[in-house]
Amino acid sequence: MSYTIEVEREISKGTGTLTYKHGAVSINTTCWFELAKSIPAKRYIGCSATHMQTKKNSKGQKREGIYLPDNQTNRRGIFIHMGINSAWSDGCIVIKEEEILKIWNSINPKNGGNITVIVKNK
Repeated sequence: MSYTIEVEREISKGTGTLTYKHGAVSINTTCWFELAKSIPAKRYIGCSATHMQTKKNSKGQKREGIYLPDNQTNRRGIFIHMGINSAWSDGCIVIKEEEILKIWNSINPKNGGNITVIVKNK
C-alpha cells in the first residue's frame, strides 16, 4: 500500500495547506514551517510513519510523525509532526496533533517507506 501527502506552502508566510486522503480519512488542514530552515519544494519518496526519537506527544510518549529520509532532504531529522505554529518547526512541517494522528493511524505498515510527500510552493 502506498500513501501520498501534499503540502502547498505560502512560502512568504510560513504557512500552507496539507492534504491527505486514504479510505475514510480525509485531511485538509493548515500547516506551518520555519521559513529560514524550510526544505526544498519537491517530491520526497520513501517516507515513513514512525516515532520521533527525541520528542514527546501530548501524552508524554514518543511523538508520531512522518519521516522524510536524509537522502531526500540533505538534512537529518525532518518530519511532518504535531505543532501549532512555525515555532514548533526546525525545518519540519507541523500540523495540529489530532490531524497528524489521523494520518499516522491510517498508514500501515509503520516504518514502511511507503509514503510520498509532495511539497509545492504557491
